[in-house]
Amino acid sequence: MRTKATTGIIFVAVFIDLLGFGMVLPLMPLYAADPRFAATPTQIGWLMAIYSIMQFLCAPYWGHLSDRIGRRPALLLGLAGSAISYLAYGLADTLWILFAARAAAGIMGANIAVAQAAMADLTPPDQRSKAMGLIGAAFGLGFILGPAFGGWLAGFGLETAPLVAALITGLNAAAALRYLPETRPPASTSTTTPSRLHHPLLSGNPWRMARRFPGAWSACLVMGGFVTLFAAFEVTLPLWGHDRLHWDMRTTGFIFTFVGLIAVITQGGVVRRLLPKIGEKRTAATGLLLVTPGLLLLTPDAGWNGVLLPLALISAGSGLIHPSLSGLTSLNTTPEAQGSMLGLFQSLSALGRCVGPVLGGILYDALQGSLFPITAAGIALVLLLLLRSGHRMHDLRSPAGIPPSPDAP
Repeated sequence: MRTKATTGIIFVAVFIDLLGFGMVLPLMPLYAADPRFAATPTQIGWLMAIYSIMQFLCAPYWGHLSDRIGRRPALLLGLAGSAISYLAYGLADTLWILFAARAAAGIMGANIAVAQAAMADLTPPDQRSKAMGLIGAAFGLGFILGPAFGGWLAGFGLETAPLVAALITGLNAAAALRYLPETRPPASTSTTTPSRLHHPLLSGNPWRMARRFPGAWSACLVMGGFVTLFAAFEVTLPLWGHDRLHWDMRTTGFIFTFVGLIAVITQGGVVRRLLPKIGEKRTAATGLLLVTPGLLLLTPDAGWNGVLLPLALISAGSGLIHPSLSGLTSLNTTPEAQGSMLGLFQSLSALGRCVGPVLGGILYDALQGSLFPITAAGIALVLLLLLRSGHRMHDLRSPAGIPPSPDAP
Protein backbone atom coordinates (compact mmCIF):
# COMPACT_ATOMS: atom_id res chain seq x y z
CA MET A 1 0.00 0.00 0.00
CA ARG A 2 2.82 2.40 0.90
CA THR A 3 4.56 1.66 -2.41
CA LYS A 4 1.39 2.45 -4.37
CA ALA A 5 0.92 5.69 -2.43
CA THR A 6 4.51 6.76 -3.09
CA THR A 7 4.17 5.88 -6.77
CA GLY A 8 1.07 8.07 -6.91
CA ILE A 9 2.91 10.95 -5.24
CA ILE A 10 5.73 10.73 -7.79
CA PHE A 11 3.21 10.61 -10.64
CA VAL A 12 1.45 13.74 -9.37
CA ALA A 13 4.78 15.53 -8.81
CA VAL A 14 5.92 14.83 -12.37
CA PHE A 15 2.53 15.78 -13.81
CA ILE A 16 2.43 19.14 -12.01
CA ASP A 17 6.04 19.84 -12.94
CA LEU A 18 5.28 19.20 -16.62
CA LEU A 19 2.01 21.13 -16.36
CA GLY A 20 4.03 24.22 -15.42
CA PHE A 21 6.44 23.56 -18.26
CA GLY A 22 3.58 23.18 -20.75
CA MET A 23 1.97 26.41 -19.56
CA VAL A 24 5.09 28.44 -20.36
CA LEU A 25 6.59 26.87 -23.50
CA PRO A 26 3.93 27.65 -26.18
CA LEU A 27 3.78 31.33 -25.16
CA MET A 28 7.54 31.81 -25.16
CA PRO A 29 7.92 33.28 -28.69
CA LEU A 30 5.18 35.88 -28.03
CA TYR A 31 6.53 36.63 -24.56
CA ALA A 32 10.11 37.15 -25.78
CA ALA A 33 8.93 39.29 -28.71
CA ASP A 34 7.14 41.67 -26.34
CA PRO A 35 8.55 45.25 -26.50
CA ARG A 36 10.06 44.78 -23.04
CA PHE A 37 12.49 42.24 -24.50
CA ALA A 38 12.26 42.76 -28.29
CA ALA A 39 13.93 39.43 -28.99
CA THR A 40 14.81 38.63 -32.60
CA PRO A 41 13.72 35.33 -34.18
CA THR A 42 17.26 33.99 -33.76
CA GLN A 43 17.29 34.93 -30.08
CA ILE A 44 13.89 33.33 -29.61
CA GLY A 45 15.24 30.14 -31.19
CA TRP A 46 18.13 30.05 -28.73
CA LEU A 47 15.76 30.84 -25.86
CA MET A 48 13.67 27.81 -26.86
CA ALA A 49 16.77 25.62 -27.18
CA ILE A 50 18.65 26.55 -24.02
CA TYR A 51 16.28 24.50 -21.83
CA SER A 52 17.10 21.26 -23.66
CA ILE A 53 20.79 22.15 -23.88
CA MET A 54 21.00 22.46 -20.10
CA GLN A 55 19.04 19.23 -19.69
CA PHE A 56 21.55 17.47 -21.95
CA LEU A 57 24.45 18.77 -19.86
CA CYS A 58 22.95 18.27 -16.40
CA ALA A 59 20.62 15.22 -16.48
CA PRO A 60 23.38 12.62 -15.90
CA TYR A 61 24.64 14.51 -12.89
CA TRP A 62 21.19 14.86 -11.33
CA GLY A 63 20.80 11.10 -11.56
CA HIS A 64 24.29 10.55 -10.18
CA LEU A 65 23.57 12.96 -7.31
CA SER A 66 20.44 11.04 -6.40
CA ASP A 67 22.49 7.82 -6.31
CA ARG A 68 24.69 9.45 -3.69
CA ILE A 69 22.35 11.54 -1.49
CA GLY A 70 18.96 9.92 -2.17
CA ARG A 71 15.99 10.58 -4.43
CA ARG A 72 13.97 12.74 -2.05
CA PRO A 73 16.48 15.59 -1.52
CA ALA A 74 17.35 15.65 -5.23
CA LEU A 75 13.68 15.87 -6.25
CA LEU A 76 12.94 18.56 -3.67
CA LEU A 77 15.90 20.62 -4.85
CA GLY A 78 14.79 20.31 -8.49
CA LEU A 79 11.17 21.25 -7.78
CA ALA A 80 12.11 24.25 -5.65
CA GLY A 81 14.63 25.39 -8.27
CA SER A 82 12.01 25.08 -11.03
CA ALA A 83 9.58 27.25 -9.06
CA ILE A 84 12.25 29.94 -8.62
CA SER A 85 13.13 29.83 -12.33
CA TYR A 86 9.46 30.35 -13.35
CA LEU A 87 9.19 33.23 -10.89
CA ALA A 88 12.30 34.89 -12.34
CA TYR A 89 10.93 34.35 -15.86
CA GLY A 90 7.58 35.95 -14.99
CA LEU A 91 9.19 38.94 -13.27
CA ALA A 92 11.96 39.46 -15.86
CA ASP A 93 12.42 42.91 -17.37
CA THR A 94 15.46 42.23 -19.57
CA LEU A 95 16.24 39.58 -22.17
CA TRP A 96 19.29 38.25 -20.36
CA ILE A 97 17.13 37.45 -17.30
CA LEU A 98 14.80 35.47 -19.56
CA PHE A 99 17.79 33.47 -20.79
CA ALA A 100 19.09 32.94 -17.26
CA ALA A 101 15.66 31.83 -16.08
CA ARG A 102 15.24 29.33 -18.92
CA ALA A 103 18.75 27.99 -18.39
CA ALA A 104 17.97 27.51 -14.69
CA ALA A 105 14.67 25.80 -15.60
CA GLY A 106 16.59 23.41 -17.87
CA ILE A 107 19.08 22.61 -15.12
CA MET A 108 16.35 21.97 -12.55
CA GLY A 109 14.05 20.20 -15.02
CA ALA A 110 16.81 17.68 -15.72
CA ASN A 111 15.91 15.92 -12.46
CA ILE A 112 13.14 13.95 -14.19
CA ALA A 113 15.73 11.15 -14.21
CA VAL A 114 15.49 11.19 -10.42
CA ALA A 115 11.76 10.52 -10.63
CA GLN A 116 12.44 7.59 -12.95
CA ALA A 117 15.09 6.26 -10.57
CA ALA A 118 12.63 6.57 -7.67
CA MET A 119 10.11 4.54 -9.67
CA ALA A 120 12.83 1.94 -10.29
CA ASP A 121 13.49 1.78 -6.54
CA LEU A 122 9.82 1.11 -5.82
CA THR A 123 9.09 -1.53 -8.45
CA PRO A 124 10.34 -5.09 -8.99
CA PRO A 125 11.90 -5.85 -12.39
CA ASP A 126 8.70 -7.33 -13.80
CA GLN A 127 6.85 -4.05 -13.10
CA ARG A 128 9.67 -1.66 -14.00
CA SER A 129 8.68 -0.64 -17.53
CA LYS A 130 5.03 -0.30 -16.51
CA ALA A 131 6.17 2.25 -13.92
CA MET A 132 8.14 4.09 -16.59
CA GLY A 133 4.94 4.16 -18.63
CA LEU A 134 3.24 6.02 -15.77
CA ILE A 135 6.01 8.62 -15.86
CA GLY A 136 5.44 8.95 -19.61
CA ALA A 137 1.69 9.35 -19.06
CA ALA A 138 2.36 12.13 -16.53
CA PHE A 139 4.55 13.80 -19.16
CA GLY A 140 1.83 13.56 -21.77
CA LEU A 141 -0.94 14.88 -19.53
CA GLY A 142 1.21 17.85 -18.57
CA PHE A 143 1.94 18.66 -22.20
CA ILE A 144 -1.75 18.33 -23.16
CA LEU A 145 -3.28 20.37 -20.34
CA GLY A 146 -0.44 22.85 -19.82
CA PRO A 147 -0.72 24.71 -23.15
CA ALA A 148 -4.51 24.98 -22.83
CA PHE A 149 -4.26 26.35 -19.29
CA GLY A 150 -1.40 28.67 -20.22
CA GLY A 151 -3.30 29.99 -23.23
CA TRP A 152 -6.30 30.80 -21.05
CA LEU A 153 -4.10 32.56 -18.48
CA ALA A 154 -2.47 34.62 -21.25
CA GLY A 155 -5.74 36.54 -21.47
CA PHE A 156 -4.79 38.12 -18.15
CA GLY A 157 -1.33 39.12 -19.39
CA LEU A 158 1.59 37.19 -20.87
CA GLU A 159 3.45 37.11 -17.55
CA THR A 160 0.49 35.43 -15.79
CA ALA A 161 1.26 31.90 -17.01
CA PRO A 162 4.89 31.77 -15.73
CA LEU A 163 3.84 33.33 -12.40
CA VAL A 164 1.07 30.75 -11.94
CA ALA A 165 3.53 28.02 -13.01
CA ALA A 166 5.86 29.25 -10.25
CA LEU A 167 3.00 29.05 -7.74
CA ILE A 168 1.85 25.53 -8.60
CA THR A 169 5.43 24.23 -8.83
CA GLY A 170 6.22 25.77 -5.44
CA LEU A 171 3.13 24.11 -3.97
CA ASN A 172 4.25 20.88 -5.63
CA ALA A 173 7.62 21.16 -3.86
CA ALA A 174 5.89 21.84 -0.53
CA ALA A 175 3.62 18.82 -0.97
CA ALA A 176 6.61 16.62 -1.86
CA LEU A 177 8.42 17.89 1.24
CA ARG A 178 5.44 16.82 3.33
CA TYR A 179 4.43 13.56 1.70
CA LEU A 180 7.28 12.11 -0.41
CA PRO A 181 9.41 9.53 1.44
CA GLU A 182 12.90 8.47 0.48
CA THR A 183 12.74 5.52 -1.91
CA ARG A 184 16.37 4.41 -1.74
CA PRO A 185 17.27 1.79 0.87
CA PRO A 186 19.18 3.33 3.79
CA ALA A 187 22.35 1.44 2.93
CA SER A 188 22.38 3.00 -0.55
CA THR A 189 22.38 6.59 0.66
CA SER A 190 24.67 6.24 3.62
CA THR A 191 28.08 7.87 3.53
CA THR A 192 29.52 4.64 4.90
CA THR A 193 28.15 2.31 2.26
CA PRO A 194 30.20 -0.58 0.94
CA SER A 195 32.76 -0.08 -1.78
CA ARG A 196 30.27 -0.87 -4.53
CA LEU A 197 28.72 2.62 -4.29
CA HIS A 198 32.15 4.23 -4.15
CA HIS A 199 33.60 2.25 -7.01
CA PRO A 200 35.62 4.68 -9.22
CA LEU A 201 33.15 4.20 -12.07
CA LEU A 202 30.22 5.01 -9.80
CA SER A 203 31.76 8.08 -8.20
CA GLY A 204 33.22 9.64 -11.34
CA ASN A 205 31.90 10.76 -14.70
CA PRO A 206 28.46 9.24 -15.53
CA TRP A 207 29.39 9.16 -19.23
CA ARG A 208 32.43 7.02 -18.45
CA MET A 209 30.25 4.77 -16.31
CA ALA A 210 28.13 3.88 -19.35
CA ARG A 211 30.83 1.47 -20.56
CA ARG A 212 30.04 -0.64 -17.53
CA PHE A 213 26.44 -1.20 -18.66
CA PRO A 214 26.45 -1.89 -22.45
CA GLY A 215 22.80 -2.95 -22.57
CA ALA A 216 21.63 0.22 -20.86
CA TRP A 217 23.93 2.36 -23.02
CA SER A 218 22.55 0.77 -26.19
CA ALA A 219 19.01 1.59 -25.06
CA CYS A 220 20.10 5.19 -24.42
CA LEU A 221 21.56 5.46 -27.93
CA VAL A 222 18.41 4.07 -29.53
CA MET A 223 16.33 6.59 -27.58
CA GLY A 224 18.59 9.46 -28.58
CA GLY A 225 18.29 8.53 -32.26
CA PHE A 226 14.53 8.16 -32.08
CA VAL A 227 13.96 11.46 -30.22
CA THR A 228 16.13 13.33 -32.74
CA LEU A 229 14.01 12.11 -35.64
CA PHE A 230 10.71 12.48 -33.79
CA ALA A 231 11.57 16.07 -32.80
CA ALA A 232 12.36 16.82 -36.46
CA PHE A 233 8.92 15.43 -37.35
CA GLU A 234 7.14 17.44 -34.63
CA VAL A 235 8.65 20.76 -35.68
CA THR A 236 7.89 20.25 -39.38
CA LEU A 237 4.37 18.80 -39.01
CA PRO A 238 2.73 22.22 -38.45
CA LEU A 239 4.67 23.65 -41.42
CA TRP A 240 3.55 20.77 -43.62
CA GLY A 241 -0.05 21.13 -42.42
CA HIS A 242 -0.03 24.86 -43.12
CA ASP A 243 1.57 24.50 -46.56
CA ARG A 244 -0.40 21.47 -47.77
CA LEU A 245 -3.68 21.59 -45.84
CA HIS A 246 -3.93 25.25 -44.78
CA TRP A 247 -4.03 24.50 -41.06
CA ASP A 248 -4.51 27.47 -38.72
CA MET A 249 -3.39 27.69 -35.07
CA ARG A 250 -6.61 26.10 -33.81
CA THR A 251 -6.31 23.12 -36.15
CA THR A 252 -2.65 22.64 -35.24
CA GLY A 253 -3.60 22.69 -31.55
CA PHE A 254 -6.24 20.03 -32.17
CA ILE A 255 -3.74 17.84 -34.02
CA PHE A 256 -1.18 17.96 -31.20
CA THR A 257 -3.89 17.30 -28.61
CA PHE A 258 -4.98 14.25 -30.62
CA VAL A 259 -1.39 12.98 -30.82
CA GLY A 260 -0.83 13.59 -27.11
CA LEU A 261 -4.00 11.81 -26.03
CA ILE A 262 -3.16 8.67 -27.97
CA ALA A 263 0.39 8.67 -26.57
CA VAL A 264 -0.96 9.02 -23.02
CA ILE A 265 -3.47 6.19 -23.51
CA THR A 266 -0.71 4.00 -24.92
CA GLN A 267 1.76 4.72 -22.13
CA GLY A 268 -0.79 4.52 -19.36
CA GLY A 269 -2.70 1.44 -20.54
CA VAL A 270 -1.50 -0.45 -23.61
CA VAL A 271 2.12 -0.72 -22.42
CA ARG A 272 1.02 -2.33 -19.15
CA ARG A 273 -0.70 -5.16 -21.05
CA LEU A 274 1.83 -5.61 -23.82
CA LEU A 275 5.06 -5.78 -21.81
CA PRO A 276 4.30 -9.00 -19.89
CA LYS A 277 3.48 -10.74 -23.16
CA ILE A 278 6.40 -9.76 -25.43
CA GLY A 279 8.97 -7.98 -23.23
CA GLU A 280 10.66 -4.59 -23.46
CA LYS A 281 12.81 -5.16 -26.54
CA ARG A 282 9.94 -6.37 -28.70
CA THR A 283 7.64 -3.64 -27.40
CA ALA A 284 10.18 -0.97 -28.39
CA ALA A 285 10.62 -2.64 -31.80
CA THR A 286 6.83 -2.73 -32.24
CA GLY A 287 6.69 1.00 -31.53
CA LEU A 288 9.32 1.72 -34.17
CA LEU A 289 7.47 -0.53 -36.63
CA LEU A 290 4.28 1.51 -36.08
CA VAL A 291 5.99 4.88 -36.49
CA THR A 292 7.69 4.01 -39.78
CA PRO A 293 4.57 3.21 -41.89
CA GLY A 294 2.71 6.03 -40.16
CA LEU A 295 5.22 8.50 -41.56
CA LEU A 296 5.06 6.94 -45.01
CA LEU A 297 1.23 6.99 -45.06
CA LEU A 298 0.94 10.64 -44.02
CA THR A 299 -0.53 12.33 -47.07
CA PRO A 300 -2.78 15.32 -47.77
CA ASP A 301 -4.52 13.56 -50.65
CA ALA A 302 -6.85 11.37 -48.58
CA GLY A 303 -8.41 14.14 -46.48
CA TRP A 304 -8.58 13.76 -42.70
CA ASN A 305 -8.27 9.97 -42.92
CA GLY A 306 -4.91 10.48 -44.60
CA VAL A 307 -3.80 12.52 -41.58
CA LEU A 308 -5.48 11.18 -38.46
CA LEU A 309 -4.96 7.45 -39.08
CA PRO A 310 -1.20 7.78 -39.78
CA LEU A 311 -0.84 10.15 -36.82
CA ALA A 312 -2.59 7.57 -34.63
CA LEU A 313 0.04 4.99 -35.68
CA ILE A 314 2.87 7.44 -35.05
CA SER A 315 1.63 8.54 -31.62
CA ALA A 316 0.82 4.99 -30.50
CA GLY A 317 4.26 3.85 -31.61
CA SER A 318 6.00 6.68 -29.76
CA GLY A 319 3.95 5.81 -26.68
CA LEU A 320 5.39 2.27 -26.73
CA ILE A 321 8.99 3.32 -27.30
CA HIS A 322 9.76 5.60 -24.35
CA PRO A 323 8.66 3.36 -21.43
CA SER A 324 10.17 0.28 -23.08
CA LEU A 325 13.59 1.85 -23.60
CA SER A 326 13.65 3.55 -20.19
CA GLY A 327 12.68 0.19 -18.69
CA LEU A 328 15.52 -1.51 -20.57
CA THR A 329 17.93 1.12 -19.30
CA SER A 330 16.84 0.48 -15.73
CA LEU A 331 16.76 -3.32 -16.04
CA ASN A 332 20.31 -3.40 -17.43
CA THR A 333 21.72 -1.21 -14.64
CA THR A 334 22.64 -2.10 -11.07
CA PRO A 335 20.58 -0.51 -8.25
CA GLU A 336 23.51 1.70 -7.24
CA ALA A 337 23.70 3.35 -10.67
CA GLN A 338 20.00 3.71 -11.57
CA GLY A 339 20.02 7.49 -11.31
CA SER A 340 23.21 7.92 -13.31
CA MET A 341 22.16 5.74 -16.24
CA LEU A 342 18.61 7.07 -16.34
CA GLY A 343 20.19 10.52 -16.28
CA LEU A 344 22.15 9.59 -19.39
CA PHE A 345 18.91 8.35 -20.93
CA GLN A 346 17.29 11.74 -20.33
CA SER A 347 20.45 13.54 -21.47
CA LEU A 348 20.45 11.89 -24.88
CA SER A 349 16.72 12.57 -25.19
CA ALA A 350 17.39 16.25 -24.49
CA LEU A 351 20.18 16.25 -27.08
CA GLY A 352 17.70 14.87 -29.61
CA ARG A 353 15.28 17.68 -28.77
CA CYS A 354 18.09 20.16 -29.46
CA VAL A 355 19.33 18.66 -32.72
CA GLY A 356 16.03 17.37 -34.12
CA PRO A 357 14.21 20.69 -34.68
CA VAL A 358 17.27 22.24 -36.33
CA LEU A 359 17.76 19.18 -38.55
CA GLY A 360 14.05 19.10 -39.41
CA GLY A 361 14.00 22.75 -40.42
CA ILE A 362 17.06 22.39 -42.64
CA LEU A 363 15.71 19.27 -44.35
CA TYR A 364 12.24 20.75 -44.76
CA ASP A 365 13.69 23.73 -46.61
CA ALA A 366 16.06 21.60 -48.68
CA LEU A 367 13.41 19.03 -49.65
CA GLN A 368 10.60 21.57 -50.08
CA GLY A 369 8.40 19.85 -47.53
CA SER A 370 8.93 16.21 -48.59
CA LEU A 371 10.54 15.22 -45.30
CA PHE A 372 8.46 12.34 -43.96
CA PRO A 373 9.94 9.54 -46.15
CA ILE A 374 13.44 10.60 -45.06
CA THR A 375 12.32 10.56 -41.42
CA ALA A 376 10.80 7.10 -41.91
CA ALA A 377 14.10 5.85 -43.33
CA GLY A 378 15.87 7.23 -40.27
CA ILE A 379 13.42 5.47 -37.93
CA ALA A 380 14.08 2.22 -39.82
CA LEU A 381 17.81 2.68 -39.15
CA VAL A 382 17.06 3.21 -35.45
CA LEU A 383 15.08 -0.06 -35.50
CA LEU A 384 18.09 -1.77 -37.08
CA LEU A 385 20.31 -0.37 -34.31
CA LEU A 386 17.91 -1.77 -31.71
CA LEU A 387 17.87 -5.20 -33.34
CA ARG A 388 21.67 -5.31 -33.70
CA SER A 389 22.13 -4.23 -30.08
CA GLY A 390 19.48 -6.62 -28.79
CA HIS A 391 22.00 -9.24 -27.68
CA ARG A 392 23.39 -6.73 -25.17
CA MET A 393 19.99 -5.93 -23.66
CA HIS A 394 18.34 -8.27 -21.20
CA ASP A 395 14.66 -7.98 -20.44
CA LEU A 396 12.24 -10.10 -18.48
CA ARG A 397 11.71 -12.44 -21.42
CA SER A 398 15.39 -12.93 -22.21
CA PRO A 399 16.57 -16.53 -21.84
CA ALA A 400 19.19 -15.39 -19.33
CA GLY A 401 16.83 -13.07 -17.50
CA ILE A 402 18.14 -9.87 -15.94
CA PRO A 403 21.93 -9.91 -15.69
CA PRO A 404 23.43 -9.88 -12.21
CA SER A 405 25.23 -6.88 -10.82
CA PRO A 406 28.70 -6.47 -12.36
CA ASP A 407 30.04 -6.35 -8.81
CA ALA A 408 28.40 -9.59 -7.83
CA PRO A 409 30.80 -12.44 -7.06
